[in-house]
Amino acid sequence: MRVLPQVARAEFDIPTETFSIELKAGASTAPILATIKDMGYTPEVLNAAPAGTIEITHLRNPTSTALRDAMARAGSRGVPLVIDFGGPFCHLCRKFEQTALKDKQVVRALAGFELLRVDVEGDPDAVRDLDIHGVPDIWMIDGEGKILARHNGYMTSTEFLAFLVGTVK
Repeated sequence: MRVLPQVARAEFDIPTETFSIELKAGASTAPILATIKDMGYTPEVLNAAPAGTIEITHLRNPTSTALRDAMARAGSRGVPLVIDFGGPFCHLCRKFEQTALKDKQVVRALAGFELLRVDVEGDPDAVRDLDIHGVPDIWMIDGEGKILARHNGYMTSTEFLAFLVGTVK
């Protein structure tokens, strides 16, 4: 929970989620929007009433070199970027790697994507850029930084294939 000037409450959770803000009487959404932009996201005001909703829809200027480079490669190839956040300590992450990422159909499907595997202990900037709180966490972002999809938790190869194919119809 981050408290900003003139704001009674602002929850900054997972960036693809919509979160509510409660403003003090007479306060503006400007400080919240500025903070979200400073975090590297493009906020979209869905309701600017005294208690409004803001949805984060884009990742801009990530601080992680690996993430920035992968976004550039995806953009130059004209394909979405799939980011797999995990770690060697995570049993479900290892299971995902050993099953879903080795499935022949998934391997063929991934040819149409840029894949970035991020060890959350090895790239804290990427973890901060996307506000990762648990693994496995899989994101899909287009070359412009638009967040297309996110899945937190383990997926079987069938579920992951559906995630890939279903998101880029």
